[in-house]
Amino acid sequence: MRNGTSDISVEAEIGLRIRSLRSSRDITLDQLSRQVRLTKGQLSKIENGLVSSPVSTLTKVASALGVDVGTLFMDAKPHQSAVLVKENDRKVIVGRGTKMGHRYESLAFGLPFVKAFEPYMMTIDEKRINLRKNVFKHPGHEFLFMVQGSMDYRHDGETYHLGPGDGFYFDASLEHGPVSVSRSPVRFLSIISNPLLHR
Repeated sequence: MRNGTSDISVEAEIGLRIRSLRSSRDITLDQLSRQVRLTKGQLSKIENGLVSSPVSTLTKVASALGVDVGTLFMDAKPHQSAVLVKENDRKVIVGRGTKMGHRYESLAFGLPFVKAFEPYMMTIDEKRINLRKNVFKHPGHEFLFMVQGSMDYRHDGETYHLGPGDGFYFDASLEHGPVSVSRSPVRFLSIISNPLLHR
């Protein structure tokens, strides 16, 4: 695990891992960019740590390279079978909802093995929700556990009210997302299964 003394950015670390994985598989930048539907320039910027990429983009890149997206966030440490992430060491990552004010904190990174699920601490600070933009859909299952605040959450056309202590498990391949916030900030644990393990 990193001890915080390194000056290298998270983006640079991810870029180095992508380049290393691509080189070890003898895949050219052109080949990978076509496979993940990015321009060669965009992919080059990711590999050089010049941009902060959404989780969805990194997931596509990781999948094309045959690894779990968590591999791009991990620190290399042989024979490690567990990792403790202290509250102050959480990594804030970019997700699809970041532009809408949603904050994603990765609760499990640095694991040198494939994870069966990805846990995040999510925070929504704004009270007004843009319904057109807050629509999510991805493979696998998801579990939300409310920690603070309250909100209405939509899944497959049904709306559910979630408050502190409530748990909500659903099929993430169907449209879902927050509808309204009745008490902010909203903080909840989001656990998303890794569909790569169930192909």
